[in-house]
Amino acid sequence: MLPSFENSSDLLDNALKVDLYTQLIKQLNKDFSLANFDIKINEKSTPSALIIELQKVIESIVLDNPNSFNHLLYIIDVPEKDIINSDIEKVTFLILKRTWKKVWFRNNYSS
Repeated sequence: MLPSFENSSDLLDNALKVDLYTQLIKQLNKDFSLANFDIKINEKSTPSALIIELQKVIESIVLDNPNSFNHLLYIIDVPEKDIINSDIEKVTFLILKRTWKKVWFRNNYSS
């Protein structure tokens, strides 16, 4: 059963524990690339460094190009209604949570 998490740190700690952390970063890089963002997250980043980096990137995108941010949410599959009135930490968590679902399901249900 897909585990649930309270925050980004818990999610990333679990991804490390079950050896899916690198796959999670690869999926994030893929999704950002599909949304036309030239962002490459280092696969060796610590969970805390990853959170900080994602928050900076997301904040920059939101401020500089809101339309592209909406496209990113579409690519990652985070409903816009879920991020209304959310702070950057919450948006980061929602992006990580959706990306985690993709990685977890692929790992647990692929042949």
